[in-house]
Parts: sequence; C-alpha cells; structure tokens
Amino acid sequence: MDITSFAEAVRTEIVKKLGTEYQVTVERKNKNNKVIYTGLHISKKGMKAEPLVYLDDYFEQYQKGNITLSETVEYVARASRGKSSAVDMTNFLEYEKIKDSIVYRLINTEMNREFLEDLPHLEFLDLSVVFRCLVTEEGRSQAFIWIHNVHMKLWDVTIEELYQTAAENTQRLEKPEIMEIEEVLNHVMKEEGSGLYDHDRFMEKQSDRNDYAECTEKCSAALTVYVLSNRERLEGAACMLYPDLFRKLSDVMDSSYYIIPSSIHELLLIPSADFTNREEIKAVICEVNDNQVRPEERLSYSLYGYDKKNGRIEILC
Repeated sequence: MDITSFAEAVRTEIVKKLGTEYQVTVERKNKNNKVIYTGLHISKKGMKAEPLVYLDDYFEQYQKGNITLSETVEYVARASRGKSSAVDMTNFLEYEKIKDSIVYRLINTEMNREFLEDLPHLEFLDLSVVFRCLVTEEGRSQAFIWIHNVHMKLWDVTIEELYQTAAENTQRLEKPEIMEIEEVLNHVMKEEGSGLYDHDRFMEKQSDRNDYAECTEKCSAALTVYVLSNRERLEGAACMLYPDLFRKLSDVMDSSYYIIPSSIHELLLIPSADFTNREEIKAVICEVNDNQVRPEERLSYSLYGYDKKNGRIEILC
C-alpha cells in the first residue's frame, strides 16, 4: 500500500466515523524544501476552522507495523476534533486581528524557488525570510497558516511592514536559548530513556531581565560548541535574524564565530579561534544534511560566520 491508497482508506473510515455531514478530502501540500505531505482536509458547514491532518507520520508507523488502520482513524479523528476550534478564519481577513501572531521563519532559497513564488519573502544570504501566522500552540506542536501574496493584498500591507511586525513578534514569542552541546546530548539521552520531554532549562525564565542576557552569559563557559535555538526548540534557526543577539554573543565570546546550520530548528556556534579548518566543517555540514537531517528540516549546506569586527553574518564557504 502506498501513501495515496493509505490516505483514501483512512478517508473512507473517517467519513463513517464522523458522519456524512462532514466533507473529507485527500490533499497534497508542498512543505519546506519541495517535500510533499499528504493529509485529510476535514470540513463541515458552519465550522470556523477546517483542519488539515497530515498522514505521513501515521503511514510510516503503519508500514512498520506499529499501528493499525483503525488506530490511525481514531488518532486522526481525535486530531481533527482538537483543532476544529483553533483557527477562526474570519479573524484572518483582518490584519489588526492577527498581526500580533505573525512570525518569521528561514528557509533555503534554492530548495524552495517554486514555493517562494507565492509567498512574500526577503532574501537573507542564501536563505529567504518567510512569514506565518501562529494560530495555536499546544506543548511542542504549532499550528500555523502560511502568509501568501494574496494576504498582503487583502491586508494592504508592505513587505517592510510585515517584516517589522514579524520581527517584534518572533523575538517576543520565541525567546532565544543557548546550550552547551554536551547538555543537549544529555537531554536527548533522557528523552530516549524516559520517553518524556522534561529538559531542565539552561536559562530560567525571568521576565524582568533583558531578552538576551541569559542567552549570552552562558557563552563564558569552558566549552566552545553551543546550540542556539528558541526555548521551544522549533524552527529556532530564525534566531539568525534577531538583530542584537549575535553581536552580544560575540562580545561575550570575545571572538568571531562559525555558524553551522544544523537544521531549521537550531544552529551550532563555534568560536573561530578554536577551529580554523573551514572546509572540514563544510564537509560535516554536507554529510549531516544528507544522512541525518530530514529533507524538510534542512536549512542550508553553507557554513556561515559572524564577523565581530564588521558586525555581520556572512557565507564563508
């Protein structure tokens, strides 16, 4: 059974479970880096929200024999009910009602040429700044709506206005977090051992402190490899766009440093004085992207660097 047959089988059973008043259709969506996801679009007259539940992860587990088709149907039914009140699309028609939820993301430009044709975006190195509207956040999952060119016309806003709004919101909603690489590995081992995501924060949440104070002060530790992300560790590569963060980190490190695009979720930072072989780092980036990072989570094959003297991020190789 392929993903298309699987999706149709789940669709048939979902209609039986939810009732004929629901319209359930199979949809294929272009995600990041040309990855196509298959999902079920569930709608009903009078619904304010019409959830799209992706089936790809369910299909993978089904192929491995970890779940049955009936279990998948139950999971999808639950997911659709859980999301059914999360998005009020009437609010999305008015910029003032949703502007506080607009954030930015970074995606690879070359890998997403066709996708970017329909999205307002700004170029940043070999990446593109794109925009989303967060509509709900539960635990470590996020629901969002991509902002398309048609939305900008509807709202009558410029790309500059959109970027400024997103910059303020992203830094407010997604505080940066920097951790030593060893601590990150310890967290991974805890997750694998217990099955729970219960990591001790590397920095405490203290609203009366500077946004970057806790983040930068940890760079004075002895270890010289750091992981930078946001506190939810979801699409934290957007921290590259935080205007003051990288300057403050370089001040604390007292060094320029390499920026390794580990994935769309996180970056690795290495003071440049501690490691001088750029080509070796570049080779590692390529190997990890090709063999360890899911295609839709790849950010770039480039090695970046922050130049302390010039105060800017650049592509090194």
